Amino acid sequence: MTISEAMVLQRTLRSRISDLASIRNANAVRTNKYWMRESGEDKERSETELQYDPQVVDTKITELELYLFKLDTAIKRANAKTDIGMPEADVDKLLEPIKAKAPKV
Repeated sequence: MTISEAMVLQRTLRSRISDLASIRNANAVRTNKYWMRESGEDKERSETELQYDPQVVDTKITELELYLFKLDTAIKRANAKTDIGMPEADVDKLLEPIKAKAPKV
């Protein structure tokens, strides 16, 4: 896998983790509402049904986060070994402020 491919995979995994966290936190249930006549009165009832097992979703999130950690570590390790072939530069000289020209009196 190239560094570029790994970085694309990182973005994809982060997005997937976010999607799964949303499912775990908010969208994991379906609520059905219906009306019942009870003791001569109409009453609203609701049933909540789990759509996803929260433990399974959490396990998948943890698995993806662990892989993302290993991927990030591998990218940084590869970057530490890769020389980009730039000439040496005097950083102090490159970043020194521009000196204003003194006005003539």
